[in-house]
Amino acid sequence: MRCWLFFNRDIAPDVPEAHEVMRFQEAARALDIELLVLKPSAFDLVVDSKHGWSAIYQGRELYKPDLIIPRCGSETTYFTLAVLRHFERQGVAIANSPAAVESVADKLHTLQVLAGAKLPIPKTILGKFPADVDLVERELGFPVVVKKLRGTRGAGVLLCNSRGDFDDLANLLDGATAASDFLFQQYVKSSHGRDVRVLVIDGRVVAAMERKSTDGGFKSNISLCGSATPFIPPPEMAELAVQVARELKLDIAGIDILFDKEGYRICEANSAPGFQGLERACNIDVPELVFLAMGRKFGLPVRHSDRWDKAIEKAARAMFGAIRTPSVDELMDEISEPPLIPAPARVRKRRKPA
Repeated sequence: MRCWLFFNRDIAPDVPEAHEVMRFQEAARALDIELLVLKPSAFDLVVDSKHGWSAIYQGRELYKPDLIIPRCGSETTYFTLAVLRHFERQGVAIANSPAAVESVADKLHTLQVLAGAKLPIPKTILGKFPADVDLVERELGFPVVVKKLRGTRGAGVLLCNSRGDFDDLANLLDGATAASDFLFQQYVKSSHGRDVRVLVIDGRVVAAMERKSTDGGFKSNISLCGSATPFIPPPEMAELAVQVARELKLDIAGIDILFDKEGYRICEANSAPGFQGLERACNIDVPELVFLAMGRKFGLPVRHSDRWDKAIEKAARAMFGAIRTPSVDELMDEISEPPLIPAPARVRKRRKPA
């Protein structure tokens, strides 16, 4: 299989998300997949109805790939979307689609889609300056979370504990050219410094970890020195994560879920989720699962496609066995819920001793 992975930056140890790209390279070698890591900005788009395949990268023609995996996330630009649409229209399978990547890159658009589907989200107001503090206090109360529309790894998120704090921030942002790129969001007290990252691939929950702040702050991101432990999502949480991925049309999704006193709330969704902490906590191979799942979904020639069932079973055992080691019968009972990974038939019982 020939695959392209889109990444905006150079691959270096100090570059955020570069580790994940290198993990994809490792998995591709293990699966005999030809993988090119390409910068969308280095393409020249030539749109012509008289010709078929067209891919000009840094002045040279590239062969048509079987699959494209975008890893640009919140840094997705109009140019990147144009490049993705160009290849989508030329018949290349893309995980995730340009439309899905675009909707998830904008946090408000994500929330609008999920609210339309009646899924639980924190109440949110689009930033408008000068800010109507009375409106914010009446609708959201204090503390209130302030977020940038586009951001990742916990950057551009802060907590205003009081009306005074919010006034100071509003005065600081008033008149800024990008002031409208902020959201004011309901603070979920019961999830202070704690959330769950659920990884969904092709409609299946394959892993989850609980993230906790280690400094008493309200952000739990691993990139901000939060801790990560394997987490067995209850059926309601797993189903919610699958619903989010389905509504956003994401083949690969990192869903962040908050603990609410009435259940759960969706914090946000990621189309190019970081998984360094997840792999370490849950002992799984995320790129392998992505390659095998997308190969099966799109009918692509993955040489080791027979590994899919084993990889899924291994992920299930890693997730359920990370806290304690259950018996095979217990494992089959645990994974019988539809949103959790393998169907029971995929787990073989041990033969009873004679």
